[in-house]
Amino acid sequence: MRTAAIVAAVASGLLIALPGATLAQEPTEVTITGEVRHGAEAASFDPSQLVVTLNVLEGITPLSQVSARPAPDGTFELATAEASGRTYFLSVEYQGAQYSTSRRPGELTEPMVLTVFDSTSDPTVLTFDSYTVIVTGAVADDRFIEVLERAVVRNDSDTTLVPDLTAPGAAMLGFLRFALPSGAYNLDVRSDLAGGEVLEVDLGFALTTPVPPTRGEPHQFEFVYRLGYDDPVVDLSRTMRFGAGSFRFVTPVDIGQPASPRLEDLGAAELEGRLLRLLEGQGIEPGERIELTVLGLPTPSAWSRLRRKAGESYFRYVVPATMAVAMLALLAYALGRRRVTAGATGQREPLLEQTAALEARFHAGSVSRRQYEEKRDELKRALVELALRDRAGP
Repeated sequence: MRTAAIVAAVASGLLIALPGATLAQEPTEVTITGEVRHGAEAASFDPSQLVVTLNVLEGITPLSQVSARPAPDGTFELATAEASGRTYFLSVEYQGAQYSTSRRPGELTEPMVLTVFDSTSDPTVLTFDSYTVIVTGAVADDRFIEVLERAVVRNDSDTTLVPDLTAPGAAMLGFLRFALPSGAYNLDVRSDLAGGEVLEVDLGFALTTPVPPTRGEPHQFEFVYRLGYDDPVVDLSRTMRFGAGSFRFVTPVDIGQPASPRLEDLGAAELEGRLLRLLEGQGIEPGERIELTVLGLPTPSAWSRLRRKAGESYFRYVVPATMAVAMLALLAYALGRRRVTAGATGQREPLLEQTAALEARFHAGSVSRRQYEEKRDELKRALVELALRDRAGP
C-alpha cells in the first residue's frame, strides 16, 4: 500500500458546467467586488499602486477584459456580464509575481480576495519535503527508458521566490533548478503553479515560475523525460541542491534492478498487476550527491539488432522473401526424399504451414515480437529434429 501511494499520479479535477435541458441563460450585469491584501501585513504596502485585471473566458476563448486600481484600503469593484459556461479569472501582479483566483457563474456575489507577498530571489526559502524518481518504462529495441520525477516543495517564508533574470553569470543560482542525467531528452515539465518558463542550465533545467509561500498544501513539481542507453545499465545519480526530507527510487522489476548505496531497499510491492521495487532514504542534506543506478535493463534481441543494422526496408521485404524461399526449399526437400517416412512427412507439413502462418501474423502485427521469436525458434527446432531423424533413416 505504501508503494502504491508513492507512485500514484497527482490528479486534479476540473469543474465543468454542462448545459441542461433548459434554454441558455441570458447574460446579466453583475459587479464583482474584492480586496487585495498583503500576506505579511507590510506597513509600506500600497494597494492603490496595483492594477487588478478581470479576464472573462468561455472555454478557452477570451470574451472580455476589464481592469481597475484598488482603493487605498485594497478594495475594488469590476463590472461584467454573468452567464453560464464562463470563467472569471482575476489577477494582480506585485513585485514580479502574479497572484490570481477564479470563479464560476453563481459564485460572483462573494468578495474575491487576492493575497500578495514581497518577493525574494533567495532560493533558500524553499525546502523539499520529498523527492521521487520513478522509472516508468523501457523500450529495448530503441534502447531508452522513460523516467518520471516528482518534487514536493514548501516555501515557509513570508516572501515569494521570484528569480532575478538580471543576475550575472550562467549558473542561475537564484532559480528553482532540477538536475537531469546527461543525454536526457523529450523533457515535459508540469506544476500546480501558473506562469514561468523552462530554461536549460548545466546538468538540468531551471524554472522562472514564482513560488509563493505555502499556505496549506505544498507545491507540486513533476517532469518526465527519456534517456538512451547502450549497456544494460543507466546512471541516474544527481546532486540534490535543495536536499530532501525523503527520497524514493522506484523501478518495476520487469525493467531492471534499482541500486543506491544511500537508500534502503524496502522490497517490492504489486500495483495494478505490476511488481515495483522501492528504495528510500531520509534526511538528504542540501548539496548531497545521491548515487542511483538501474541494472539489468532489457536489450534488443539478435533479430532486432539485425533489423536495425540492415534497415527497415530489408526487414520488410528481403527477410520475408528469404524465409519464403527457405520454407519452399524445405518443402521440396521433404517431398523429394524417398526415405522420408509417412509419419515424418505428416509431421513436417503442419510445421511448415505453422511457420508460414506465423510469418504472416507477425508482419500483419497480430502477434508481438517476443511471441513471434519464441514460436519461430520452437518450430525451427522441431524441423531440425525431423531432418536429423530422416538422415538417420528408418
